[in-house]
Amino acid sequence: MGRIMSYYYPKWMAVVAFIVSFINAFSFPLYGLIYAKLLFVLMSFGLPKNNFYEERDFWSGMFLIEVFILGLVSFLQKYLFLYVGENLTFDIRNELFASIVYKHLSWFDNKDRAPGILSNVLSEDIGVLNGMTTEHIAIIMEAILGLFIGVIIAMFYSWRMGLITLALVPFVAFGGIIGSRL
Repeated sequence: MGRIMSYYYPKWMAVVAFIVSFINAFSFPLYGLIYAKLLFVLMSFGLPKNNFYEERDFWSGMFLIEVFILGLVSFLQKYLFLYVGENLTFDIRNELFASIVYKHLSWFDNKDRAPGILSNVLSEDIGVLNGMTTEHIAIIMEAILGLFIGVIIAMFYSWRMGLITLALVPFVAFGGIIGSRL
């Protein structure tokens, strides 16, 4: 994995992409927090009219701001990983092609090294490498960080609920692993 990461360029863009993934990890816990606050405000009948409207407007505005920022961050994350991933794919294809070109002619006599198979490796298999290294790393990082941020928020509001959430983390992780296998 370390050798593949050395192909990412520009390096600063890869670092920014991982920072944006870190920021994007806050999306689901923050969404849940704001949505819960908004629901509790909408369900409260005992608030005075002025306080109800102020609370409703505030949490609706927070929800709108969050959606806008997370849409921007998600777009930025996808774009950065796409750009860095395409550079990765291009460089690896060039190196593989250069190594194939300089092989001895007898190397191509093997059935596994037919021109059609080699071109298939260049076109499809290297493209799969792009998705495996960029998108999956971002998704795994977001899931783990989102889980921990959610537990921290749960611990902040109710330590009992936080402990229950923490106890259920292995089941959530196991479900994610099963879901990724399917």
